[in-house]
Amino acid sequence: GRSIHPTPVVGCVGLVADVREVPSVWREGDAIYLAGEPELSFDGSEYQTVYGELAGRPARLDLAREAELIRALHEVAPRCSFVHDVSDGGLAIALAEAALAGDVGAELDLPDDALTLFGEGGGRAILASAEELPFPRIGSVGGATLLGVRIDDLRHSYEMRP
Repeated sequence: GRSIHPTPVVGCVGLVADVREVPSVWREGDAIYLAGEPELSFDGSEYQTVYGELAGRPARLDLAREAELIRALHEVAPRCSFVHDVSDGGLAIALAEAALAGDVGAELDLPDDALTLFGEGGGRAILASAEELPFPRIGSVGGATLLGVRIDDLRHSYEMRP
């Protein structure tokens, strides 16, 4: 009688010769890039769960673009300190996860609108690198805040979540 979160799941498996080389923590001074340009929506999203009632239809998935993104990420990953998917909660949540993992904030150049920050869609990833990458640059790693929130406050909120 009521809507539920959409639940399609795609799993990927691969071999990594040395897990210590997986780009998992951004570093002070790295540039931050955003890869992927999916259609964004609030339908079925975490944002909609918090601020509304689940309804609508999530944005369409373009499998060819997803495969293209995966190939591009695989190619540039060795040049990165950080590569992370943008998924549940959208871009702002992925950036918060990055800031918490590295214990350092970021200066960002993003539109201040909910769809940009919290919209969900197909494949996107954030990357951090000291090298120039072939994706739009959205900021740089550094500082004690992310989107105006202190990293300590982000950590406290994360640790207090149910």
